[in-house]
Amino acid sequence: MKVNLGEQLEKLREEKKMSREGLAGEMNVSRQAVYKWENNKGYPDIENLIKLSELYNVTLDELIKGDQSF
Repeated sequence: MKVNLGEQLEKLREEKKMSREGLAGEMNVSRQAVYKWENNKGYPDIENLIKLSELYNVTLDELIKGDQSF
């Protein structure tokens, strides 16, 4: 099953035990921006994707494509 970006972002944030507010502060974006990303109503720009991949300690590939385990 293909995980969409929003689900992936939410899962990674929850694994880090971070609130949306906490992530928003860390990323220097609004809580609404995080909400939009996680609900596929908007997408992080490339700079934010890079920041997210560093924060969550995953590659951009893993971040964007989701869990590729078979």
